[in-house]
Amino acid sequence: MSKLFRGRLVLFTGMLLWLTTVASVQAEETQPERVKDLRYGWALYEYHQGNAFEALTQLAVARERGGIDGHGDYPALVEGGLMLSWGMTREASRVFTQLLGDDGAGSTLAPDVRNQAWFYLGKVFYLEGDHALARKNLERVNGDVLAEANHELFREWVYLQARLLMMSPDSGDESKRISLQALLEDTDIWALYLRYNSAVSTLDAGDSVAAEAELKKLISIIDPPSLADEPDRERQGMLSRARLSLAQLYLRENRFEAALEVLGAMSLSGVYVEQALFAYAVAAARQGQPERALDALDSLSNRELFSPWRQQVPFARAYVLEQMNKPQRALSAFKQAADHYAARIEALNNTRARLSEENLMAQLEFRRDSDGILTDSFGRLQVEPVDFSIAEVLAEETFQQALAELNELYQMQSFIAERQARFESFRVMLETREQQRRIRIAQTRAALASQQADQWQQLQQAFSEKISAALAEEDARFFMTSKQKALRERLDQVEATLAGLPDDETTASQRATYRRMRAHFDWWIANDYGVNRWDAQKQLQDLDREMERFQSQRQRVEALMADDARHDDLAQRITASEQELESVGEEVSNALRSARQKLLHQVDRMLEARQEEISGYLLASRHAQARLADQLFQESQSAGASNE
Repeated sequence: MSKLFRGRLVLFTGMLLWLTTVASVQAEETQPERVKDLRYGWALYEYHQGNAFEALTQLAVARERGGIDGHGDYPALVEGGLMLSWGMTREASRVFTQLLGDDGAGSTLAPDVRNQAWFYLGKVFYLEGDHALARKNLERVNGDVLAEANHELFREWVYLQARLLMMSPDSGDESKRISLQALLEDTDIWALYLRYNSAVSTLDAGDSVAAEAELKKLISIIDPPSLADEPDRERQGMLSRARLSLAQLYLRENRFEAALEVLGAMSLSGVYVEQALFAYAVAAARQGQPERALDALDSLSNRELFSPWRQQVPFARAYVLEQMNKPQRALSAFKQAADHYAARIEALNNTRARLSEENLMAQLEFRRDSDGILTDSFGRLQVEPVDFSIAEVLAEETFQQALAELNELYQMQSFIAERQARFESFRVMLETREQQRRIRIAQTRAALASQQADQWQQLQQAFSEKISAALAEEDARFFMTSKQKALRERLDQVEATLAGLPDDETTASQRATYRRMRAHFDWWIANDYGVNRWDAQKQLQDLDREMERFQSQRQRVEALMADDARHDDLAQRITASEQELESVGEEVSNALRSARQKLLHQVDRMLEARQEEISGYLLASRHAQARLADQLFQESQSAGASNE
């Protein structure tokens, strides 16, 4: 019997609490008040919320984005611990090996931290039954360092090492085991478990004398008079188990009186009371005390018969009555046993015929909180059977793993459904954005129309053509400045006025003055032609650039209105993500069907095995019933012949 298989929650809770306690502490440094990297803090937050998967995701994202600063190798250590808690033992082993090296000489981790990392990893492999990897990792632990850092873990480490040596085929490991066991006090609970397992191993090897001595020694250590007043629950359970094993050893050797003595000392409370009662009945019947055997069986008959080994109680009770030479009562008891077994077989047939996930889950009571079903740190569901007839299969490791896997797949399916619902929200957002875009396009087109861009383009083109024509004709008057144009208008007015005056000496003088002014004006225009032409060309170039810029901006606006690449890219990304999520959803659905079939197959196999066992008891009960009925009939016939 191993204490370890009762306490995985303690293992992983302790492991992860230890990891997150040291997570922010650098080797040879004091613990900071807060984490130095926000992404690391986010990962730790998710862990403390019980979201191991989300915490692993945050660490993976942080690693892809350049890693976590300011915490050395501790984020990788925490990631390895989270992998262990998620059941990813092989991946955690690779992380620890890469981080610490085969010799455990990590670069930034304190020795006690490295030590405990190897211890927890070795313990997980031990629980999984991979003894080679468990031994490899536990041998990396420095016992002296571990004893100084955490004596509780040191004692457990000694137990694990000794158990692995005990299971090793190498005979030379026995001396190592004894030396390891010597590190523990005789009264240490781990030493008691080692002693019990040693007795069982010795018995399996065929040395019943040594096994008996070991069990007696164990009983004497646990139950001395000084400790018999208030033994703790764990030691009391170990004491009951040791006594039951010793009694069963006596039964195998037909030492019934010794078995009765040991069983009589057992407590009537505890998990082994039913097995003890049945063993007591067997010993009493073989010892020739059927009344005591019948009393023990009657006590068992008053209990609900759900465990497979208890199914033999109705048959055993009838058998004892037959041995007591009470054929009438024995016949009735065999008939009751046959009816009981027939009813059980029919019930099992109905259960197997109606076996479904819904019916199975109805027989299980899950512990829940506001976030859903509670799990331990290893991902196992915290569940108890409503119908204790499935307690045995529920206690199996494979069933627990399948149940946890089914729960995780349902969570993933729920997560996928949530993400698919978000895609619908994204599509609504895209449609809303498209509507707003159409409204903005209409407003932009109205604004462009109000600018009369085509008319300005025509005017610019006409102006450019006029300048080109004036340049070709070297029309100096075309390039006159505003001042020159104003002076020309005044001269034209003077010329028109003089044309209407009579010819006399006064007007002749005025006409002469006008001609001088006109000549000077023409000379001025000709003289400023180059400057005016250059100024006009410069203004035309500026106008061309502005018009080109205006046209470019207008074309850009038109292109944006005609094609929204950003919107299309977002829509394509959403479609691609939706298709990818749908593919993942199909894989999860297939995995769900497989996990569901696996779980139901395990239950069906258990029911089938139980049905076969009960069928054997039914057959034996009916044979005994027929035998007794025939015996009573012959006795009645013999009695009738004698009377005649």
